Order: sequence, then structure tokens, then C-alpha cells
Amino acid sequence: MSKKNDDALIMLATAALFTCSAADAGKPASAYEEEVRAGVEEIYVFRTTRTEQTRGATEFCAAAGFEVAGEDYYELFSIELDSADARMADSRREPVGGFRACLGHFTRENPVVQMYAEGTTAGIPWTFRGECRPVQTTPPVRGLLPFNCGGGLSGLAEQYAGGFISSSTLSAALGPDQPPYAYVPGYLSTSVVTLRLWKKPPAPASL
Repeated sequence: MSKKNDDALIMLATAALFTCSAADAGKPASAYEEEVRAGVEEIYVFRTTRTEQTRGATEFCAAAGFEVAGEDYYELFSIELDSADARMADSRREPVGGFRACLGHFTRENPVVQMYAEGTTAGIPWTFRGECRPVQTTPPVRGLLPFNCGGGLSGLAEQYAGGFISSSTLSAALGPDQPPYAYVPGYLSTSVVTLRLWKKPPAPASL
């Protein structure tokens, strides 16, 4: 794609963002209630905890389609927010699933980490393909690496038209001799994840 086309797409996306913001300013409370009640989109927010880590390629990761640096397993837990200000009040309420992930190599020359994963959330199976990119910020302490991860989903149940996952990730880089669940005290490891699923629209009524 040419740079001209790239610029045009960016302008369109920016215009859409401002249009949505202006529309939301006059959105009635009933519309917000309908967003959830309609049931056409399901949104899950949870945190991950890494409990297993295998270095190098594995049999499971043969499906990844890229050179794999290692395979991880993550447990998923529901979280609780303070409704007054949206600050996290509890980062580990109830188990809600898990996933196995294959990760590509991370280098200074190629900081984008490819990711393939298969898992379940709230009993819903999914397959993820995407990537993780480092955030251009300075961590408050050594041993922390901030990333944003995202990508599309497949392998969903029949009632879903599609979906995607995005994450705010703080990975603990504490050396190869550390356990897979290694963490820096006071910081949430590894990710806060948002999963969005879209239901298939109902079939039009036959005449």
C-alpha cells in the first residue's frame, strides 16, 4: 500500500473517531443500557498469570507459522473495579479460563513479537493470531517490559461472527533462572486483557 493511501486511511479513521465522540456527547442513558442488553456484542475483561514456560519450539507451536522462541500457559482471572473511579480494586477474583501461547523472538532489531494462542474464556473457545509491540515509555523499575498486544480471533462457536483481543501487558524480565510466574512486587503481571466477541446478526424474516 502506498504512503498516500496510508495517509488517507489515517485521515478517515481520525474523522470517524471525532464523529463518534461528538455523537456520544448527546447519547441518552438508555442507549448505553441497550449496548449491553442487546447482547449482540460480548465483552470480557480479565487478567492473566503465567504458570508454565517452555523455551524453544514445541509440538503445539507447530501451528504458529513462525519461528517460536517459547511456549507459555496463562491462567485467566476476573477482576473488580471501583465503580466510583474505575480503579482496580481486586486483580484476582475468580478463574475464568486459560490459554496456551506461542511467542516469537524479541530482539532490539525486531521488537515486534508474533503470537499464536489457543484458549477459552468463560467456556468460550478461541484461537488468536496477533503481535505484541513494546510501549515507548520508561518502566518505573528494572525488570519490567511494557507491551501492547492485539490481534483477531478465529475458531469461535457458531453463534459468533468474529472478534478480537487487546491487552495492556507488563512482562517481568527477571532472567532465565526465574520461575514462569516471576513478578515484580507491587505490579500486575502479566496482562489486563479485553476480549470482544460479536454475535451473528439474526437472519432476516422470510416473507
